[in-house]
Parts: sequence; C-alpha cells; structure tokens
Amino acid sequence: MLSVLAAIAVGAGGAYAAPPETPCPTGSFCSWPEENFAGQSHEVGLQAHALEQCVQLQQGVETRSFVNNTGHPVTAYQDPDCDTEAEFSTYPTGSQNPRTAYVVRAIKIWSH
Repeated sequence: MLSVLAAIAVGAGGAYAAPPETPCPTGSFCSWPEENFAGQSHEVGLQAHALEQCVQLQQGVETRSFVNNTGHPVTAYQDPDCDTEAEFSTYPTGSQNPRTAYVVRAIKIWSH
C-alpha cells in the first residue's frame, strides 16, 4: 500500500520522502540538517526544556527537515530568537516535515 501511495504522490507532482531511519523518541522534537531526514540528527526533549519558551536549535546547524513527536504543537521559527518578523509555522504533534520551506533555527513547544 505504501508503494501505491508513493506512486500517487510522485504522479501528482509531489515527492515522496520516507520517514527517518532513526525514529524520533516520544517527547522529542528531532531535526536534521538536510532534506529527507539526512545527516546527523539533533534532539530537543521535553524533559530538558520548559514549555512555551524559545529554544534555539543546535548552533551552526541549519534544520532542513524535522519530526515533532513531543505530544504538543510546535512552532518552528526561521529566526533563532523566535521573532515573528521572519518565517514561522506551527505543526501538530506527529508531524513529519521532510523539506522545510525555510531554515528552522528555533522552536517553541506549546502546552495546548
């Protein structure tokens, strides 16, 4: 069934991206420096960060793909200080984004 869905996605002008080889642990936001979950992953866990606070992602690494497995909505920011003057979008828990529209440099994990 997955290959049929992949063929439909490619045929419709979209590109299918396989889920990451290393799953993102429950309670975490996982990011990769390359599209399609490639490169060295970086994990932000709920246990280490307060909710609704701006969390800068790994310094010097630009996030091009990510998985939100926090159990909460997450806003991904282009600005490293979560400034809304730059690009930002909110993703529900369980989201997998193989190709971000912009480089993600910081996130906020929401309580609701």
